[in-house]
Amino acid sequence: MSQVKKIKLGISSCLLGNHVRYNGSHKRSKYCVEALSEWFDYRPICPEVETGMGIPREPIRLVERSGQIRVLNVTDHSQDYTDQLTALADRRAQNFDDLDGFIFMQKSPSCGLFGVKVYNDNGMPGPDPDQGAFAKRMTQLFPDLPMEEAGRLNDAGLRENFLTRVFAHAEWRKEMFPPSAKALVAFHTRYKFLLQVRSEKHYRELGQMVSQAGKGDINELAEQYFGLFMYCLKQRANPNDHVNVMYHLLGFIKNDLDHTSKHSILNLIKLYQQGTLELLVPLTMIKHYVEKYRVDYLLKQKYLSPYPQQFERYNEEQFKNKYFIS
Repeated sequence: MSQVKKIKLGISSCLLGNHVRYNGSHKRSKYCVEALSEWFDYRPICPEVETGMGIPREPIRLVERSGQIRVLNVTDHSQDYTDQLTALADRRAQNFDDLDGFIFMQKSPSCGLFGVKVYNDNGMPGPDPDQGAFAKRMTQLFPDLPMEEAGRLNDAGLRENFLTRVFAHAEWRKEMFPPSAKALVAFHTRYKFLLQVRSEKHYRELGQMVSQAGKGDINELAEQYFGLFMYCLKQRANPNDHVNVMYHLLGFIKNDLDHTSKHSILNLIKLYQQGTLELLVPLTMIKHYVEKYRVDYLLKQKYLSPYPQQFERYNEEQFKNKYFIS
């Protein structure tokens, strides 16, 4: 297999098997280490170690105090690490400019992105979770950077959403520097159906932005476009959204299909809508005929191929064999 240039991702160091946790252990992610590492070049960081907490160390937690969320030592609340963790993100920001994504350790008071437990001063858990201090500052500094927790990558939908955003982010940095009206139009065209399935509203807003390309400051327009573009891709599509887009795609090839082939595709779409089949099944069938009849406009669509060729789902051939595509 030929190798593509690896995309750079930030990652919580413990996820790579490094013994940096408070008790000297790690949280090695088999998926990150054994699967994604073939495609991504990791830049590990343990915010707690880099702020000088040491290994091993007393654990820390998020504590609400006077209306503020602070990162405090569990047994000695006079030890407050909030400002150090935030300042670390600020210092390291210049080293993260070439990243196309970040994978954080879940539930961590420094790295957790979602639902990190917040305690009251009396030691009892509060009702409202928050983000780890380092991760929170990173989301503020890099609002368009794809970020996810390692634990959530076990969810197929969340995993695909994250990886799609990572590759889109990398493509934008490659294709849009320096920005030009022609490059913006071409970029938007490739992502048309992928944006549409994520959010019809934002897709239309992005289309209106692109229509202004060449009429003003392209740098300002590109910045505004990319912010909304990444926000749109972050949305999760539902089955009906996918069905609508697949019907739209089918309209491009229906005149090339015989009755049996067209009926087979329609039946697979219906079974997917009913929850009987995975999305990959009708998509693989449609993609086969798009390639067979060389429909150039659809061949360029990221909806059908959101990843580089070498990263495509490994079981496409199995689906082609199973459903007897000729």
